[in-house]
Amino acid sequence: DDVEALILPDDLKLAFEDNAIAFHYWEQFPPSVKRGILEWIKNAKRPVTRNKRITETVSKAAQNIRANY
Repeated sequence: DDVEALILPDDLKLAFEDNAIAFHYWEQFPPSVKRGILEWIKNAKRPVTRNKRITETVSKAAQNIRANY
């Protein structure tokens, strides 16, 4: 499972490419936190919800805040 392996989905990867600070902080998060956020994004039922969660994840990571916590 991609979530267990902490593999970033392409849409999240693209969002992080536009925000190096957010990605830097994301890399510092513990694996359990990353797993929880990736699962939260993956479980979005609608594309609009998924995009909102990705935006929130990157925005909060840029402030060194964990989304969905």
